[in-house]
Amino acid sequence: MPETMNEFGRRVYDYLRSAKEKEIQIFPHARVDGDCLGTASALAASLVKMGYQAKVILEVAIPPRLQFMNVPDDLVTIVTEENKEEIRARQGLAFAVDCSEGHRMGAAEDLFENAEKVVVVDHHVSATNTREYAYVDGKSASCAELMYVILQSWEKICGQVLIDRFVADCLMVGIQSDSGRFSYENTRASSFRIAADLMERGANVTDNAYHLFDETCEGKVRLHGMAMAGMQLFADGKIAITKITREMMDSTNAPEGAADGIVNVLRDIDTVLAAFVVRENEDGELRVNCRTKVGFDAADFAQTMGGGGHHRAAGFSGKNMDIDSFVDKIVKEAVAYMEKA
Repeated sequence: MPETMNEFGRRVYDYLRSAKEKEIQIFPHARVDGDCLGTASALAASLVKMGYQAKVILEVAIPPRLQFMNVPDDLVTIVTEENKEEIRARQGLAFAVDCSEGHRMGAAEDLFENAEKVVVVDHHVSATNTREYAYVDGKSASCAELMYVILQSWEKICGQVLIDRFVADCLMVGIQSDSGRFSYENTRASSFRIAADLMERGANVTDNAYHLFDETCEGKVRLHGMAMAGMQLFADGKIAITKITREMMDSTNAPEGAADGIVNVLRDIDTVLAAFVVRENEDGELRVNCRTKVGFDAADFAQTMGGGGHHRAAGFSGKNMDIDSFVDKIVKEAVAYMEKA
């Protein structure tokens, strides 16, 4: 019989004792979003309450769009080449949240991959589940929901309130972020039950929703306008794609993360089954966000392109290719994928 989340939580609780004298390090994926940062911060704060040393390990500082979460500085460590060995020396247990593989952690990859003790909590359908202490539930709307169950199980064991107002707010950010304000098809009845309890514990749904989905700036609005104007449709309107170049980012003075949300608008076109936004990073890497409807499995397609994710939301990347050529490749592969379906 498969292990339940509560059973997993109790097993991890016992496992934590083996790392009591060292730092528990929590690894979210690179380019943090509300779910991975909310889950990691909630876990770190709870572990500190329980008497452990705990840090969220990030490759860069928390981006401006998520600073409304007010994650305390003393819960976070930014990895640099200068401090990497010091971080490694402190490590007692490595906790991966909202991802399962080190290659998704950016500069923190080798810190996680070389850890002696590892725990994984993830909800990506494309995630691997090969570790002894790993729980992957691809049906969960967010990783934050899984962490809520774990923290609840710990509260019962230790007789201590762990999900205080800050932790509740972090978990709520995760759920709201990955469920699209409870509107995506991954939203389950349990999502609402968990959210109700988090609200009773002090989570602020209204402020979170504003900062996650509504807050904007001039540069972001101008960037979205350029991206929409450059949209292309293929396969009788079933595929929508647009690109975000560095030149577009610079000319609009748009902040990092300003492209968020564009792919959802493209996906919502009535004829579209699969929408893609191709972004050009400063290092030349091309990052692709994919959103789909029933009839096009985003995770399955992303895996064919070297990425992964969820059935309706996924991503992948490209290197050593100009953006126009990569757009052409994506369209060609997406058309072929639909024809095989």
